[in-house]
Amino acid sequence: MAEEVLSRGITKLVEEGKINLISGARNTQIPSHCFYADDIMIYYRGNIESLKALKSLFTRYANCAGQVINARKSTIFAGGITRGRLQNTLDLFGFEVGILPFNYLGVPIFKGRPKVSSLQPIADRVKAKLAAWKASLLSIAGRVQLIKSVIFSMLTHSMSIYSWPISLLKTIEKWIRNFLWSGEITRRKLVTVAWKKVCKPYDEGGLGIRSLICLNESFNLKLCWDLMQSQEDKAKILKARVIRRNEVINYHIYSSIWTGIKSEYWSVMENSRWLIGNGRKIHFWNYSWFREPFAESLNLTPDEISSYPAYVVDYINNFHLSIPETILIQHPALRSLASKVIISGEELEDRLIWKHNSNGELSLKDSYDFKRHVANKVQWAAYIWSKDIPPTKSLLAWRLLNDKIPTHEKLTY
Repeated sequence: MAEEVLSRGITKLVEEGKINLISGARNTQIPSHCFYADDIMIYYRGNIESLKALKSLFTRYANCAGQVINARKSTIFAGGITRGRLQNTLDLFGFEVGILPFNYLGVPIFKGRPKVSSLQPIADRVKAKLAAWKASLLSIAGRVQLIKSVIFSMLTHSMSIYSWPISLLKTIEKWIRNFLWSGEITRRKLVTVAWKKVCKPYDEGGLGIRSLICLNESFNLKLCWDLMQSQEDKAKILKARVIRRNEVINYHIYSSIWTGIKSEYWSVMENSRWLIGNGRKIHFWNYSWFREPFAESLNLTPDEISSYPAYVVDYINNFHLSIPETILIQHPALRSLASKVIISGEELEDRLIWKHNSNGELSLKDSYDFKRHVANKVQWAAYIWSKDIPPTKSLLAWRLLNDKIPTHEKLTY
């Protein structure tokens, strides 16, 4: 409740023009601030008037609420300003100067594409954890459980944000593979079960350990899906920077998130359909909202499309689809469309629907299944992975079955 007062105070300064905000892309505006727990991040142009207005607000807030900013734990990150202007800020607030990269909420914050050097500290913690376990006292079943419950939990948080370099993921998978079979991350042991089979689900003959490379790709797909669906300010700002005229930009921008998920944009668009709300987001010709995009089915060129109204909202009249007669004469196949499309009588947002499940939502599990190569189920999996059988015995049977039985044979019971 106290922080809400501070938040409103900053918003009022912005509305009064006493704080100058950082300009965004294509008529978007960078938020003035955001809160998380007892932290506050403020984004502004570093002019002296804004600094003095903030300083005055912090002083009045501290006098009223008793919450004083801890200068030793506060940091200023600056770019594109002179050393003199930065020094004025430091003198006024007494904060320290921050340097990228730095860690916040368990992940590194940096500029540009995720690099090995930025994510190596997380990989080193995984390596230290694997090396510290007394693997000689653990069965393989115990090692499998530790890998699933501990190691993957250390990685998934950062993977849900960044696209990891493939080389680093392969290194971590090598450590995990060595630890699973030999108990040591540096000692390789000859095994008869391929790693790609180990990473399959139980019912497909694997151990249910997820491939880190495939998991990272599935997180990228899920993050891209969430970005396309989100109406939050941060999502609007990023979409305004990277999507122009319903096309993804083909040049580089300094974004630590977009560089990892841009390759998934067309995967999202090709494997989903639009559910019509108000029609403002749906491109009438290029998006899949009725069947396949009309630009493909009618073999329309970009020049032809540019002469027509672009969005579905342009063809909605009194909650009914109304296509101009001039377009119907040129493309008679569209004539029967108006009677088949139902427009909601409410002012709803357009929404993407994932094609490959019944509820239309893309979960992380759906994303992982989409990315991995799904194999045929094996008959014997249901028999050995039973609650009535100790895990050590189940894993022994799993190894024997994978060693002895050719993949084309089936067991009978």
